[in-house]
Amino acid sequence: CSADLKSGRRLTGYPALVDEGESVAIRLFDVASAAQAAMRKGVVRLMRLALKEQMRQLEKNLRGFDAAAMQLRAVMGVDDLRADVLAAICDRAFLGDDEAPRTLKDYEQQLKRARTRLPVVSEGACRLLTTVAAEYHQTSLALGAAKGSLSRPAADIRAQLSCLIFKGFFSATPWAQLTHLPRYLQAMQRRLEKHPRDPARDARHAQTIGEWWTRYEAELEKQTKSGAVSERLLEFRWQLEELRVSLYAQELKTPYPVSYKRTEKFWQGLSK
Repeated sequence: CSADLKSGRRLTGYPALVDEGESVAIRLFDVASAAQAAMRKGVVRLMRLALKEQMRQLEKNLRGFDAAAMQLRAVMGVDDLRADVLAAICDRAFLGDDEAPRTLKDYEQQLKRARTRLPVVSEGACRLLTTVAAEYHQTSLALGAAKGSLSRPAADIRAQLSCLIFKGFFSATPWAQLTHLPRYLQAMQRRLEKHPRDPARDARHAQTIGEWWTRYEAELEKQTKSGAVSERLLEFRWQLEELRVSLYAQELKTPYPVSYKRTEKFWQGLSK
């Protein structure tokens, strides 16, 4: 919506539902992308309130949660992890790849789909959480045992790990990428195993990837300040993870071809 001021200027506002925890509210945003992000969260909250009984049962029956919480205890507490997993499940089950509904009719249809999707998404999320937690635990053990010449790659892996597994990672990571987290963690373990065979090779790759990561972070900060982070930049971020797999644990395979040349070409394309 827009309004004319007495000065003759026109101000445009973007209305959206806002998640307020136990309720939702309507607010105006200056930026369309911010309104869209808020709208998504607001609709998900509205559906959670509408499906209170289903949510209560889900919270009690997160299969494998206790074991996963124990393995991820260094990352976040039990309550935080539960809230994180539930947020990811709801976002995926209630909206997923769908647009947030804007009319009552569309909302009611979406709610019906959400009720149907919830059990399947919950099962998949719990299975994924269990796998991620187990691989995180194994990676942590490997890092704990990394001494002497392994100290340098271990430090690099810890930095990488902190950008993948952090408080709130389960809902913050795009659903499509969540399924790849176990493979990324396995690649870290393989890297440590292989490092003694050719430390110089490991160091060269680490330096190159580190330079790309620095460029990525600088661009991310720039775009974040402007209020809109491009999907292509986020895609580049995950391409770097695939490059690591390709370089350090090729046997784990990547979903698409990746190389130094392709990565540089992708980066150059971001500025066009």
